[in-house]
Amino acid sequence: MYLLLALGITLVVMFIGGAMVGLIAGFIDGFYGKEVGTTTPMSVMVYAGSVSVILLCVILNWVFLKLGFAKYSLGRIPKVNGIRVKVAAGMILAMMGMAVMHYLMMDAYQNIEGDALIEESYAWMQQHPVFSILVLVLVEATGNLVIYGAVLREILEWKHRPAIVVPVFAVIMGIISLLGGNPMLMLPSMIVALLEGWMYEYTRSIIPLIIGDVAFWIVMLCLAGIPTHGWWFIVAAVVAIPGIFLAMNPMEPYKPID
Repeated sequence: MYLLLALGITLVVMFIGGAMVGLIAGFIDGFYGKEVGTTTPMSVMVYAGSVSVILLCVILNWVFLKLGFAKYSLGRIPKVNGIRVKVAAGMILAMMGMAVMHYLMMDAYQNIEGDALIEESYAWMQQHPVFSILVLVLVEATGNLVIYGAVLREILEWKHRPAIVVPVFAVIMGIISLLGGNPMLMLPSMIVALLEGWMYEYTRSIIPLIIGDVAFWIVMLCLAGIPTHGWWFIVAAVVAIPGIFLAMNPMEPYKPID
């Protein structure tokens, strides 16, 4: 139900937003007497699209928070600064490692297929880091609220079998990632979903996930355009594995019990 609700809201807002972006692009191109889509600046397209995305996030947050489907809270994380710092630091390290792995796989696919739009988008975000990070934070917070705070929470409350639910959830998220057109991102997407799914099971809070996702995108923007090397996998593992242990180990006594 939650996914259908979120999907319905997304389709409506994206349809309206897409029409607005197309109207703006058509107006600019028509003004210069050019073919549609040939002269519209990247910044205009990004800002116009961002308005739609921000509107979508605001509506989804309002609906899911107002109706009590999900919430922003610390969940089971105890009011102990040491534990909170370890959880946050662990998620930052873990997701930084995941970002390196994700970028490696994405760059490998880029070298084979190539995608000028993706390269141009990352280049634009690097030139406007503050705006890009703020929008990405809002998007990640909203996505985590819906996917983990509503959908995964409801499934775990209905059938608390995390050893089955979380891996199946990760596989589904990996399959969904194929919609982006890059099959090489399926594995890192599954690993990220598995990590965040277990983190949510331990903490019942989306706040550590948001912190980790922010670190993920900061690293992705920093790496964009840099040639990759195979030994980066070792770097990703060296950063991510201790981070996972650091984030989950302090929460072991507080995780839900079957």
